Amino acid sequence: MKFDEIVQLLGDFGTYQKRVYFLLCLASMSCGIQIMVSVFNMGHSEHRCAIPGLENDSYIVANEEHAKLINETIPWDSNRGDSGGYSQCYVWSANGTSGDRSLTRCQRWVYDESQFRTTVISKFDLVCENEMARSHARMIIMGGLLLGAIGTGVVADIVGRKLALMGMVALHAASSIGVAWADTLVIYVILRFLTGISISGLFLAIFVLGMELVGPSKRMVVGIVVEVFWAAGVLILGVIAYFIREWEILQMVVSFPILLFFTYCWLIPESPRWLLAKGQHEKAESIIRHAARVNGVTIPEKVFDGMVLEENSKEERMTIIFKSPRFMIRLVVLCYNWLVCAMVYYGLSLNSGNLAGNLYVNFELMSLVEIMGYVICLLGLNRVGRKLLHITCLIIGGGACLSTIFTVLYADKSLEWINIVLALVGKCGAAAAFAIIYIYSAELFPTVLRNSLMGVTCLFARAGGMISPYIADLDKLLTGQLGKALPLIVFGATAVAGGIMCFILPETLNKPLPETLENAVDFGRASKRHRRHAQDVNDCEHNEDKPLQHLTEVNGDFKSLLSNDQSVAKTIV
Repeated sequence: MKFDEIVQLLGDFGTYQKRVYFLLCLASMSCGIQIMVSVFNMGHSEHRCAIPGLENDSYIVANEEHAKLINETIPWDSNRGDSGGYSQCYVWSANGTSGDRSLTRCQRWVYDESQFRTTVISKFDLVCENEMARSHARMIIMGGLLLGAIGTGVVADIVGRKLALMGMVALHAASSIGVAWADTLVIYVILRFLTGISISGLFLAIFVLGMELVGPSKRMVVGIVVEVFWAAGVLILGVIAYFIREWEILQMVVSFPILLFFTYCWLIPESPRWLLAKGQHEKAESIIRHAARVNGVTIPEKVFDGMVLEENSKEERMTIIFKSPRFMIRLVVLCYNWLVCAMVYYGLSLNSGNLAGNLYVNFELMSLVEIMGYVICLLGLNRVGRKLLHITCLIIGGGACLSTIFTVLYADKSLEWINIVLALVGKCGAAAAFAIIYIYSAELFPTVLRNSLMGVTCLFARAGGMISPYIADLDKLLTGQLGKALPLIVFGATAVAGGIMCFILPETLNKPLPETLENAVDFGRASKRHRRHAQDVNDCEHNEDKPLQHLTEVNGDFKSLLSNDQSVAKTIV
């Protein structure tokens, strides 16, 4: 008996699995919160140079004398925004006794506190020549995600899913809480890097544990619902951030609840599948029988006798993929789509602060449409299919982002809300496409190489995440309205390109998973050959002039097909 058959005896998604899965999903909410908290912690505030020698200078003009000092000390920069503003990087300074003035770089800044009381930007003065430090810091946490994705899977296979989960909880709590007390930018970046490792590792441990506890019929639902909890966590973050405008306090408020996840030591079981793979049959049997009692089912006494975990399959080296140009093309398309999905998803989330209107409203709307994207996946994946739904989400979402160029060039400020709507459509499409690509890729890769190739595509996703902060901050390089739209244009163009490239991929809905590279290469060919021969038979039936000759040709082709591809023959028969 296979392990999946034992799970089916328990119930693919019984009461026991639902309880454990719900607890795991709560931890995924923290993952979403910690990665998106940088939208507020590193939020951009309007600022200008501080008046030299005036210790109590403020961004808001206090009185006429204060206004006079500002005008005499801070030069006017006509390139700032649409109507100009006080310089953010230079002040007037006198040259000795001559009375002449020259521009010098300012050493202090004052910040507008109407949106944020304090941020990492204002604490460490990440402005002017240090402006790109914000993008670097965001990139580094994405680098942590990359390292966590590489290392956690290996560790979990060695020490177990539960121990890996608890290790990531410990790292997640320590790094997230510690960030609030970072007194230098270097310490802040190091702790955020560790947070990135913990986010990737924790989410992977959650995902694997959840998938290994449920039956095959529920894995698609389980794989997407955990994403809904992620988005729900981000939605809650927006509400908390609205009421807490100091970044250190916000960081503590969203981080201390992580300590509650240490209760998983008693609440979350080890994966029975992993225990059986390691020969720990008694522990596995104890967990499974407890699950059976909770689910109200009875399993046979000798259910574990002769149990097999997986089908025996031939091991293959990764280099074998280079022997098939067709498969290599598909792999390139998938890698590009993983990169684009991650880049657009994270980029649009980080770019919410650059959109017109209220940051907090935009952020909440972004979270809501993300949940809508996952609901679309739940409703459409088994009806529309993986390929068509993925392409539709990318092209519609990318097209919406691209359309912002028209509102920038031809619309006035009263229509800026259109840009927000288009960005929301883009985020919805990106979130849905990102969820679909997980399932679609796994179904396209052969069993003998599935884990290795999923690892390769995940690396491209992390690379896309590392690029996203720089694209989100492109408005720093190009000022004006076009600069604000430039990130959306880049996201849109790459997403549409990814959607178009997917037309060459086959559909996987209701198809058996390919076991070997040959099966994967032939994936999609079977149905075409089936349709071609069915058409030949139909033509034969309506060809009154040469029925016997035509039937002989079709029969010869059919025999050839039977000898070359037994699986296709079974489908036709």
